[in-house]
Amino acid sequence: MPEEKLSRKITKAALRYFGKTAEKTGMSSQMSRDMKQAGLPFTGEEYASLLIMFSLMFPGVLAFLIAIFMLLLGTSPIQAFLLFFVSYIVIGGLIFLVGYIFPSIQTSEIKKNITNNLPFATIYMATLANSGMNPVQMFEVLSHFEEFGHVSKEASRITRDINLLGVDIATAIERAAERTPSSSLRELLWGIKSTVTTGGDLRAFLVEKSNSSMGDYRRFLDKFVDQLSILIEIYITAVIVGSIFFIIIGVIFGLMGGGETLTLVRLVIYLGVPVISIMFMIIISGLSPE
Repeated sequence: MPEEKLSRKITKAALRYFGKTAEKTGMSSQMSRDMKQAGLPFTGEEYASLLIMFSLMFPGVLAFLIAIFMLLLGTSPIQAFLLFFVSYIVIGGLIFLVGYIFPSIQTSEIKKNITNNLPFATIYMATLANSGMNPVQMFEVLSHFEEFGHVSKEASRITRDINLLGVDIATAIERAAERTPSSSLRELLWGIKSTVTTGGDLRAFLVEKSNSSMGDYRRFLDKFVDQLSILIEIYITAVIVGSIFFIIIGVIFGLMGGGETLTLVRLVIYLGVPVISIMFMIIISGLSPE
């Protein structure tokens, strides 16, 4: 496809011109594990090279357009140059920062997805093992259930390694355990591998693991409810009651002749409260099971 060819050309150009820089700075090795855990289709060297290239080249184009636009509006050449320089630094820094933390954000989302689905996937795996399926068949059936999210995706990768790459079940499970960002799933996979290689009772192991996983999930939900209660109390006390109290005091001082106080009240109403509310929403979203 044309998009894939263009993507490969861009990646090759990034490696050619910035690959050595990425390797010298240590970004390549640092990003290698992040790529595996985040499930991104790049090697560490490729992603680091692309990040450096976009952080250096793309901001220059945007900063140049901004400077030209300001010149057309009547800005002096010196001011336009200063604006170009500042814009280049700010835009480049933002692109690098977002690109640098993106794999970590993606990894966190995968961990969260696995945490939500692993207890139920483990119960299903125990049911499959109890029906007499061997581990290969079990992972193959599990891979077709998208309801289990990234757990199903890992099962699909294990099945792919076995059927397409020809590796044995133990090696395929080991690879999955090494690349997953979830410690719970890693522990489960290592346990399955140990049980399979030693000829243990896989059904009994999965039943025990499903019970412990469900217990951990219940404790996770209880902890989330407690945290949510605390956040709600903080929000009501600090944001709602606090802002109402501040508005009343500000209006009183404003009526007494403080124009600046009324301006501050407007900032609190139209800017402060929405920003703080959005921050609370982001925090709750990060803590919530879904």
